[in-house]
Amino acid sequence: MKSKFIFPIISIIQILMGVGLLLGVFLDPVGLMQPFFKGEITADLIFWTQGIIDVSAMHMIGVGLLIFSLWRLKFDNESNKKIFLAYSVFGGVVLLVALFNHLFRGGGPPIPILILIVSATALGLYGSRKAID
Repeated sequence: MKSKFIFPIISIIQILMGVGLLLGVFLDPVGLMQPFFKGEITADLIFWTQGIIDVSAMHMIGVGLLIFSLWRLKFDNESNKKIFLAYSVFGGVVLLVALFNHLFRGGGPPIPILILIVSATALGLYGSRKAID
């Protein structure tokens, strides 16, 4: 697959994850939090959770914009492969944190977000090996 297709796909996935989390936490915070919290979800808990999730979501959007700007810089193929490898390492760390939270903390990202994280990480790993100009 060409690098010029991998960059925008990863960028769109990252931005979509960030926007999805922002919409979820601000439009329906109780629905987003209900599977992870037992008992009453108070306004203080919602406010505290929104403060954490909006920072995480903005990081996702920021990474998406960074990948988009790297795409526009038109690097050579070897540099693109290194960028994809670095993104894959980043995605791998995010997946390890998600796995840890799922196994030991009783939480983790919602399933649609997890699917997007796995997809973007796999695409980055594929690009680090097989990308062409």
